[in-house]
Amino acid sequence: MLGGNPAVPQGGDGHRFRLLGPVRMVLSGAAVRPGPPRQQAVLAVLLLRRRRPVTVDELVAAVWGDDAPARAAGNLRTYAWGLRTLLEPGRAAREPARVLLGDGRGYVLHTAPDSVDALRFEGQVEAARQARGRGDTAAEHALLADALGVWTGDALAGVPGPFAEEERVRLGALRAAARKRYFACALRLGLHHAVIPELTSLTREFPLDEELRALLMRALHGCGRQAEAFTVFADTHRILGEELGVAPCAELTALHSRLLAQDPPPVAPDHRPPAPARTPAPALALAPAPAPVSPLPPSPAQGALTEAAQRALARAERLLAEGIDRGVVPVVTITGPGGAGKMELAARIADRVARRFPDGPLFADLWAGGPVPAGPGPLLAHLLRALGIPPARIPADPDQRAALYRSALAVRRVLVVLDGALDAAQVLPLLPGTPGSAVLVTTRSRALALPGASLVELAARPYAGEPSTGEPSTGEVTGDPAADASRREDLPPELARAARLLARHGTDLSVDAVASLLGTGRESAARIAEALVDAGALDTPAAGSYRSPGRP
Repeated sequence: MLGGNPAVPQGGDGHRFRLLGPVRMVLSGAAVRPGPPRQQAVLAVLLLRRRRPVTVDELVAAVWGDDAPARAAGNLRTYAWGLRTLLEPGRAAREPARVLLGDGRGYVLHTAPDSVDALRFEGQVEAARQARGRGDTAAEHALLADALGVWTGDALAGVPGPFAEEERVRLGALRAAARKRYFACALRLGLHHAVIPELTSLTREFPLDEELRALLMRALHGCGRQAEAFTVFADTHRILGEELGVAPCAELTALHSRLLAQDPPPVAPDHRPPAPARTPAPALALAPAPAPVSPLPPSPAQGALTEAAQRALARAERLLAEGIDRGVVPVVTITGPGGAGKMELAARIADRVARRFPDGPLFADLWAGGPVPAGPGPLLAHLLRALGIPPARIPADPDQRAALYRSALAVRRVLVVLDGALDAAQVLPLLPGTPGSAVLVTTRSRALALPGASLVELAARPYAGEPSTGEPSTGEVTGDPAADASRREDLPPELARAARLLARHGTDLSVDAVASLLGTGRESAARIAEALVDAGALDTPAAGSYRSPGRP
């Protein structure tokens, strides 16, 4: 694959690329049309990979996703030729390319570090964050003003493909957060008049954003326009009631009360109100920053992991890091039978990647030891309370809870750990909606399928009722369920017989069906089926449903 080339200049002197709005190219001082939409999609991928090679397969997935045509690779060559023609117009036919390099495996685009507006924006936002850490509000305000000034519309406007859509969401979330920090800095610097017009426009565009409304109330009050500030609160109360059936949040209500008393609280440097005191919900917690206290089970010493588990740990850490670097929400599913060490591995992963998630881990036990696994509605309510949402603001409707949950995570960077998942329907509402966070899921079911998730599978350990040799079994499946079940020599005779009987049936089996096949009562059938799941002789694709390993 192509790598760096020291002979290549730092990427087309005088070239500038604009992605924060409609895609534009300025080459050697002259504006140039970037070509058709999918050619723009290829350009965006190459630019945002920051001079790193991109394979043909990665480009196909980024530009077309699951709708790639049969001739996608040929189309890519056409788009690469079009881009190279634009980027190096004076290059002779036989002269090697010096800006856009390619071979049969992929492409790499050499550009100057400051030539892409999206990368400059992210660099300035990071510099502003560092200024905030130093307590330099004036520098933070100036850096954010410069960063926000490069936007001309929605990022990658009109560009098709999964990659462009993911980048639109990611960059849009960064822009929204930077904008709120910019307004907070302006208020701390006494620039109340300057921000009122834009805040008024944004609250009309995003009427349910209570943070923007709080900032507008502060700005109006700081200019002596108390009546207008109170009108903003009244409008917020009305809109939230009509749209969501909820009252304004406790922080906005408290601000209103203090403005009435002519005692406005100071604007925090990061514009976030302090989290209210709360009692952690059962089996759920959000670790506070900057010294997070992990609610996950304690991680063992490094030497306690087997070589296979060490490989699984390294792979999971790499998958999470790659997803975060691509600006998506990475999801890693850890699967294996009971006792295989899934939660132990998840805790170790959380320790290793903690620096990437400064807002701490958010843990949920999806089974919680009860007779019935928790549904998304109650889990979302617990998670929202753990995130500091007052109970009075948590909607009754599960879909509205999910929307509020994703909104709360949009300004945080957390690792969501979901332990004991039964099926995808239980997990999907708990996934973050914007980049910055990541998800670890543990499950005993090999059949649990989540969109875009990567799988880390732990091998079955010997049946818990038998002495262990200290070495995990391979968990190998031959493709013949009956033969695979009968070959599990570590099973007690009763369970081995049950495994052989159940393996002959290809469809998913309910507890009642298991009871009928085994000639036992329902309670005994459930106990046997769960023991076989623990031993790796059955999968459980959903609560109360069982199937032989390896079956689709």
